Amino acid sequence: MSRDRSLRDLALAVTQLTVLTLPVRWPDDEKPDVASHYVWAGFVVGAAAYGPLKLVELVSGSANPYPGLIAALVIAGWGAFTRLRHWDGLAGVGDGWFGVDPGARRAIASESHVGAFGAMAVLLVALIEYAALTIILEHHEMVLLVMPAFSRCAATFAAWLGHPAKPTGLGAAVVRKPGVRGAISATLGMLVATFLMTWGHHLHGLVQALVALVLAAIVPHLVAKRFGGVTGDVMGASVLLVETVLFVMAAVVG
Repeated sequence: MSRDRSLRDLALAVTQLTVLTLPVRWPDDEKPDVASHYVWAGFVVGAAAYGPLKLVELVSGSANPYPGLIAALVIAGWGAFTRLRHWDGLAGVGDGWFGVDPGARRAIASESHVGAFGAMAVLLVALIEYAALTIILEHHEMVLLVMPAFSRCAATFAAWLGHPAKPTGLGAAVVRKPGVRGAISATLGMLVATFLMTWGHHLHGLVQALVALVLAAIVPHLVAKRFGGVTGDVMGASVLLVETVLFVMAAVVG
């Protein structure tokens, strides 16, 4: 029964964070430990870019000759594959950041239209990710697979360590202390991501993995503090902010 529940929570995590709709539904009588499996959903997101890239290289017989074009396609593809969920959260947090109090900030963030601050936040993050990816694609393509997993840990830590800002919404639905199986699943996913990150880049990869986990724990706390707790927008924005910093670090460190 517990095993079936863990598989269900994993399927829910993938369904929540991607366009993949797995045959599973949110139970009415319990609160799933879905956030503990977000790191694995991150691997699915990463594979959606890393897999096709390696296939193209295999078929063409050469490394990608157009890093700028591929970087743009990766960002656009990830946006489509995740239904722009994280980008929507980033736009909401950007618009609401300068509200007079946490309640006003949440109200602004939840509005359907995007204001100047939200649009600028999305633009800047997209440009920075694009610039970093054009460099990364030339020397460390494994980052495409691993960094989305690390960045989704921000949502996991937000759910584990935070408190919901309001009684309804994604934040209230997923915020909870992890169960034993959930903690094991998340830890295993983080270890796999760390192992892959250090493959061929031992010291640099280990440092980047440790920084990634520290950022994943700190960034959602700082954003949630501004909004009075964890919301879906806070989690989405935290994922992208962590991801962007990690891409920049990978581009600079190599």
